[in-house]
Order: sequence, then C-alpha cells, then structure tokens
Amino acid sequence: MTAAKKQVNDNTNALTVTTAAAPPAPVSLGILQGTSPAALMSGASEMAGELAKMIEAQRLWDPINGKKYVKVEGWTTLGVMMGVVAREVATTENDGIYTAVVELVRMLDGACISRASAECGAPDELDRYGKPVWSNRPRYARRSMAQTRATGKACRLAFSWVMSLAGYEVTPAEEMTHVHDPVVPNYPQQIRPPVNDNTRPSVADSRINPSQRIMLETRITESGLNRERVKAWIERSWKVDSFICLSNDQLNKLLIKIGQWSAAEKSLAEAKAVQEVGNETV
Repeated sequence: MTAAKKQVNDNTNALTVTTAAAPPAPVSLGILQGTSPAALMSGASEMAGELAKMIEAQRLWDPINGKKYVKVEGWTTLGVMMGVVAREVATTENDGIYTAVVELVRMLDGACISRASAECGAPDELDRYGKPVWSNRPRYARRSMAQTRATGKACRLAFSWVMSLAGYEVTPAEEMTHVHDPVVPNYPQQIRPPVNDNTRPSVADSRINPSQRIMLETRITESGLNRERVKAWIERSWKVDSFICLSNDQLNKLLIKIGQWSAAEKSLAEAKAVQEVGNETV
C-alpha cells in the first residue's frame, strides 16, 4: 500500500469529536443573580424598584436643581442588597483637610470589590452665598463627612447603574454640597391619624421594617456571630433592647460592624489553624 492510500484510510477511519459549549456561568451579586444578560437586568430592575420604594418612604434624597440625589444611607442600603458593606481603610488630615479611604467588602468572603477616597474641609468649598461649607466646622465633623463621602463614592463606582435604574442621579448627595445648598420644599405637615393596632407612632417612622430585621438576623447567622452578643452590643451602644427598634442609620452602622467582626473572626480562625499545623509539624 502506498503512502497516499494509507493516508486516505487513516482519514476515513478517524473519529469525529464534537465539543459542546459550556453553559454560561451564573452571575451572583448579593441577592441579584442571573444566567444571562436579560435575567440579570430583569433582577436588577426589580431590585431598583424596591430600592426606590425605600428611598422615597424614608426620603433619603436631596433635591438639587430639580433632580434627586440619594444620600449615603440609600447607597449603603443598595450595597447591603448587593451583599457588601463599607469598611474604612484610612483617614488622614493635612492643613485641616481630611481625606478618607473606604472600600466595599463582600460579606460572604471579605473580598474587596470597590475602593474610593474623598476629602472634606477645603477652604474653597463654598456654599451659594460664598461662605465656607466645612472648613470652619469642628474636626470630628470634617473627618466624618470625608468618610461619608468616600463611602458613597465607593458605592457609586460599583453600583451606579442600579441607582440609575431606580430613577435617581448617580452622584451621592454628599458630593453635591459645593454645587448648591439642598433646598427642601416646604411640604405641608402631614396630619397623622391616632395610633391604633395598624398605625405606628411617629417616633417609629425611621425604624427598620420586619424584612430588614429578618435580613439582619440572617446576616448575623451567616457571619457566624453570636446573636445575644450582638444584641448586648446594640443595647450598650444605643440603649436599644431589640433589633426591630433599630433605626435605619443604626442598621447601616451595625451591618458595617458585623462585617468587621466577621472579618476579625475569620482572621483569628486562620491564625489558629496555622498555629495548629505548626504544632503538628513540630
């Protein structure tokens, strides 16, 4: 048999191997999940709708030049819905100007998904009357606002697309103070009906709702923390004896603490594991 005929036979008897394309890997962003762009956008639109309801109910936005700019509490709520919390990295001061660096960490594994810096206290940050906005304020206020701005900015870098879907501007309200003083419309005061079984008193308007409490309880469990120790901490810190009595601001601060405690517990466990391995080796 010639070499040419042998090559033809080899080609005829060759096996044909087909490889099926692997299905797309699902995308998971907190409670937002999808296996296709359409599914992801559908879930994001639903999330944006629920976010908008909360922002409007709590009025977590400032009107500036006829547009709505969401406050940092609204941005951190979006972060929690996406499964992340804010963590301060560093805050420095130079000539009265504070610069803060904040990153967003995933609560599931502590991975950093966004990072931003912001400053507060510059003398050229003026209001619409030409007066300094922050440079004459106490040091603690300038430091806190720098951290607040950095937190909002880190959230914006990661999740501005969801905030846009919710119908709001994608710049946090705290970054807009140098543009215009927020002018709050003089809405007539709402007359509240007498308190009954189905009406909450006005002092509870800012408290978390039952779904937020369930989310908090779930987060504590997933973080491996002791529920009673967390309750003891909020009682010492805020004189609050139950989770349902927390305000939205306190909830955001507590979620940040939970993320920090969880990361610390994870570090201790890893250090202990390394030490045990070292002892076994010896």
